[in-house]
Amino acid sequence: MEKMEKGGEKGKMEKEEKKEWQRFYEEGQGFHRAIRGRLKRLSTPALVQNIAALGIEKYFMALCLRRGRLPLNHTMGDLLAEVKTFMALPADLEASLHYFDALQSICSLEVIPVQKPTQEDLLRFMDAIDRIALLTEQELTGAAAQGS
Repeated sequence: MEKMEKGGEKGKMEKEEKKEWQRFYEEGQGFHRAIRGRLKRLSTPALVQNIAALGIEKYFMALCLRRGRLPLNHTMGDLLAEVKTFMALPADLEASLHYFDALQSICSLEVIPVQKPTQEDLLRFMDAIDRIALLTEQELTGAAAQGS
């Protein structure tokens, strides 16, 4: 009897986790659509950077939760490190994600150094979220097709 109860809880937990990764994926798509559809109207490169970073974080969380994993933190470096444990990413994409972290070192306890992104950075931000969205879709679609 006890085994059935644990199994029932596990099945319920798996359904809840599935909903959680789907929610993160949909939120990532929402942030992605927001900057894709309004790029010319967004006022500053910093705003585009922040929206792109939120979208990438949501996509990475969807990937991690889909596999039952959690990153240590939510910096680009930590998200990237966790995702790289189960999938390969192109080196230039990794470099762009590390650049996101370099612009704002939010983990400093004393001073939060902020480097303002430039107009030229917009293409890099858009390229990063476009590529992460595609990789996430491919990974999630592949996982769904395999039944995992």
